[in-house]
Amino acid sequence: MANADEETLRAFDAVWALHGARAAGRRRGRPGADGDRAFAAFFSLLPPQALAGGEGFDLGCGFGRIARRLAPHVARLHCIDPSAAALAAARRAMAHLANVDFHQAGVDSLPFPDGSQDFGYSLGVLHHLPDPEAGLRSCVLKLKPGAPFLLYLYYRLDDRPAWFRALWKASDRLRRGISALPFPARRRASDAIALLAYWPLSRAARLAEQAGLDVGGFPLADYRHSSLATLRADALDRFGTPLEHRFTRGEIGAMMERCGLDRVRFRDGPPYWVAVGWRR
Repeated sequence: MANADEETLRAFDAVWALHGARAAGRRRGRPGADGDRAFAAFFSLLPPQALAGGEGFDLGCGFGRIARRLAPHVARLHCIDPSAAALAAARRAMAHLANVDFHQAGVDSLPFPDGSQDFGYSLGVLHHLPDPEAGLRSCVLKLKPGAPFLLYLYYRLDDRPAWFRALWKASDRLRRGISALPFPARRRASDAIALLAYWPLSRAARLAEQAGLDVGGFPLADYRHSSLATLRADALDRFGTPLEHRFTRGEIGAMMERCGLDRVRFRDGPPYWVAVGWRR
């Protein structure tokens, strides 16, 4: 794959092999609360009912956490991922859905003609490519004129105070070290981070929220209602992945416009940054 980092692909394949099959098997036909919250946040800008009767695609579907919730609202959904382990888990999770097709492919080889899709989305994927903008452009080319594309990219903490950005920089140095380890060691390190950092900080934020405090600035407050399984999976995703890019809101908007999207809108709350645009 031209626009792909082989080390990152191998890292995600290991992530899906470890967590994807387990989650899909445990919850087949029974989506969990963590996924429900994520789905509601991502699609707050693009109500699923607005896509009824349409055919579209999920680029980087993973084990189908989002796709399994969207598929009942649309006519056909193409789930695309370069990982065989991810697609195996996604197939198990959505075996009860007849309108989902699965494709093992990368962003450079999307399996349908240009200008053929009524919608598309890529949530937490393109920032792991060597060239995120080229990946977005490949996605937009597959849309019909006027079709929406929903995007989530890691943000550069542009609205956070200096101490928060310093904390993130320290964690990023840790990520670079952990992601270079063999996978068993990487998994143990990320599990330790989930138990010793994600769990206590997220639960502290939940207690503060219950006490009536504003937790918008708390580290890991977005995880305050998440299960330990989600914390472990996301810690492995965050610290076990060799390549990631981060963007400001302005950079994302400009990139979407350069790739042929207009009427770009952003979600004001977390996760940052979620945006939607429509193909010109």
